[in-house]
Amino acid sequence: MSFTNLQELLGMAERENITIAELMIKTEEVQKGLSRETIIEKMSEQFTVMEEAVRRGTESPVMSRTGLTGGDGNRLYEYTKSGNSFVNSTTLQAAANALAVSEVNAAMGRIVATPTAGSAGVLPAVLVHALDSGRFTRDQVVQSTFTAAALGLVIANKASILEVEAGCQAGIGSATAMAAGTLVELAGGTPKQVGNAVGIALKNSLGLVCDSVAGLVGIPCIYRNGLHAITALAAADMVLAGVSSMIPPDEVIQIMHEVGQQMPESLRETGMGGLAGTPAGQQIKEKILGGKSNASGPVKYQRAYEIIGPVMVEPSSSHTAGAVRIGNIAYQLLNEKPLFAKFTLMGSFAETYQGHGTDLALLAGVLGLTMMDDDIPNAKELAEKNGLKYEFTKRVLGSYNPNTVLIELEGESHKIKVLASSLGGGKVEVQEFDGYPLKFSGERPTLVIRHTDRNGVIADLSWIIQEKGCNIARMGNERSKINGPAITVCEVDNTVDESLLAMLKREIPIIDEILLVQTV
Repeated sequence: MSFTNLQELLGMAERENITIAELMIKTEEVQKGLSRETIIEKMSEQFTVMEEAVRRGTESPVMSRTGLTGGDGNRLYEYTKSGNSFVNSTTLQAAANALAVSEVNAAMGRIVATPTAGSAGVLPAVLVHALDSGRFTRDQVVQSTFTAAALGLVIANKASILEVEAGCQAGIGSATAMAAGTLVELAGGTPKQVGNAVGIALKNSLGLVCDSVAGLVGIPCIYRNGLHAITALAAADMVLAGVSSMIPPDEVIQIMHEVGQQMPESLRETGMGGLAGTPAGQQIKEKILGGKSNASGPVKYQRAYEIIGPVMVEPSSSHTAGAVRIGNIAYQLLNEKPLFAKFTLMGSFAETYQGHGTDLALLAGVLGLTMMDDDIPNAKELAEKNGLKYEFTKRVLGSYNPNTVLIELEGESHKIKVLASSLGGGKVEVQEFDGYPLKFSGERPTLVIRHTDRNGVIADLSWIIQEKGCNIARMGNERSKINGPAITVCEVDNTVDESLLAMLKREIPIIDEILLVQTV
């Protein structure tokens, strides 16, 4: 990525006399090696999912899977037609849009994490609002989403977009700043004005805690999405009217990070403090969870779709979308039908796994489901149908991201252990495989090769992989002892076919097994 802070991003756009959106598209072309048309088409597909979620939740009531929330997006949308609102009715429709997307999310419908699932209502709300205004074409709105991605990348890498790390100011606050800046550029504002919008919007969210009741992405998350959609619109208009942020936006982002570091854990997505700890919040938890208690190195973002995405059908990008991916990676590494699974959870995973549906997500993953499967809510029934026995337990697993799980998976012929963390926005990282400290992301095709440690084996592996036209993006190797069992992990940029696997086994006879983890 060619920019690390807003000053660099805005300066590059000004010097090259292009929009931030165009700069982000060019960055994607370089980093991913894809054509401009392909990159924009993928973002268009993302926007389609956003728009569908808005329409679904405004045109008819959508209820959460718990029945605790729902219908407010439709209720507010209908109210905008009454002519009795204090807020301008078209502005109020943006709030209805945000409520709608958040309710679709709570119902485990299909949404796009922007940048997280808990804050997924704000950006789609204002973009669809802009489209419905008739002032902008669909192509213009789609391309403006790259502006949001660029702004989100800066915030994610300078501070955080994760509620578990810095509270709701990191999720909702970042989404609001992204949305405000995007609207300013969409309306023809300068890069400097975009920065002012980010600063003004983010200031309004400083100190906002994440206190989701019962650990669910519902109360107060849904309402916050609605109100912050209006905040994004107001911040954009303030800047377009000539208002400036007296504190530079990069400094606002930095202070958001510092405030987040000072927040107690109970106010960072654990479902313990704030509104979650009130008598009413505890009663709701009792009702939903039956009185059961759940208590018991920073990620770097580089690409647009790590901020605008993933498309998912789970209520939380870190607690459920990421959990599905981790489970699916374990499923592929087992490479046979799983018969028993033990999930050991730590940190925020352990505190809120029932409320967020992390248990369903992990089960779905080890059964082979992906983030886009509509059967994730039925994972326990599917496990019973497929003869999969399972258990969940909690303990500290080490100095890892709070959303970390150890999966011990058994099939008919062998068993494996996968320790992995959900990093937010659907991103994950495997930390260990069968006790070996090997890291990989699951974002690219990955070869996991068991072999005997021998002099030159890494060079041989690398040569064969490049001979078959594959570029190694990331590689790691660990061994138990000199000339003993070893595992090498290769993440590659290209599709892997059977001919590569056959050539590796033929040319390197000390290979015992090759497991291929496809992108999940």
